[in-house]
Amino acid sequence: MGNIRVNNYFGGRNLQILFRLFQLLILLPAQILPVSSERSARQAVPKFLPTPTNVTVHKGELAVLRCHIRNLGPKLVVWRRSQDESPLTIDKMTFSPEQEISVNYKKISETDSTWDLLIKNVQSSHAGVYACQISSKELYSHHVTLHVIDEPPDWQPELIVKGTEYVEQFNDIHLTCNATGVERAPDDIDWFFQGNRIHTSNPKWQNRIQVLKKKPIPGRSIISELIIQGSTTKDQGNYVCRSSDLNFRSVQVHVLNADKPPIKQRGLERSAHNSDHPSSAPHLTSFHKFVILLVIILAFR
Repeated sequence: MGNIRVNNYFGGRNLQILFRLFQLLILLPAQILPVSSERSARQAVPKFLPTPTNVTVHKGELAVLRCHIRNLGPKLVVWRRSQDESPLTIDKMTFSPEQEISVNYKKISETDSTWDLLIKNVQSSHAGVYACQISSKELYSHHVTLHVIDEPPDWQPELIVKGTEYVEQFNDIHLTCNATGVERAPDDIDWFFQGNRIHTSNPKWQNRIQVLKKKPIPGRSIISELIIQGSTTKDQGNYVCRSSDLNFRSVQVHVLNADKPPIKQRGLERSAHNSDHPSSAPHLTSFHKFVILLVIILAFR
């Protein structure tokens, strides 16, 4: 399930009331919501596994504040700034009004899961102490301090495009655009053919193409794969991969007609054909020369 940004649905005072309601439900003492001691004894105690407690990033980069939990069970995970009462995220829901803030959940095993707080395009105002908390009879907290260096990093974003440059007609074209390795990967990647954006709804591409996207490391890596099935000569041309931050790379794809031999090969075949069947033109010319010479000799005798 994708992240839900609650502030898109609630506004102003209603959002503050909702915060309070969540706080009551999450942090309510055990005596108000009684749980049998027998059941409580069976539940494993949640704990935080070691992750960095100090994170330093440059201004404009992506900050990843890690929170690795074992034995979470039915409890909820809350991210907040230590000095603020209002949560930034609760479970997979985002409450922060900042679009740059989200939570990335990943199940590692039956007992382990990660709940990383992501802050895109970090600014100096984001620096401070953050708390990853577990709702329980006892409040468990894991604190992470974020340090922001005011100067932006000295790097240039790049894209790498690779794939099928030469393909026989009716075979598939595979192109991959990889933004992995940059400090902060773009949010999305688009494909263009001969200057026009590729849409699955376009009759030219309908039921023929697949665009697969994956983010091996959220915020730091994005890979897009373009697959064109049953290529024809009309599919050859210039393909461009463009990221949402307006970087682009291109690749030229050639579709070969396997029914026709290569041009050079056809030329060699013609030469061989001429050698097997020599032209009579040179012999005809020599004969004409002989006749003319004979006429001249007879004329002067």
